[in-house]
Amino acid sequence: MLLAAVVIVVVTLGQLPGQIAKQRNHPQAAAINVASWLGVATLGILWPFAMIWAYLKPFSAAANGANSDRESQSSASGDGQAQLAKMQTQVDSLQAALNKLTAK
Repeated sequence: MLLAAVVIVVVTLGQLPGQIAKQRNHPQAAAINVASWLGVATLGILWPFAMIWAYLKPFSAAANGANSDRESQSSASGDGQAQLAKMQTQVDSLQAALNKLTAK
């Protein structure tokens, strides 16, 4: 009876990350399922990583979903240019402050 309970728990835990990834339509669900079973085979070493991976969305999938049409891509590109210019200004001011400090 105890052996049957252990087998049920192990199989349930082995399937869990793969099932979660499939439910969340994760593009790498098959790889997560394999990592989960490898985690069970290695006595739980990889299993937590598979579980975390099942909940994470890949960056490229999130970016493709957010910027699907051309208008949002061009406005995002314009926003990116504005942010880049702002960051360049900040870097320049920090560089000037650092030069001022090192000159003393």
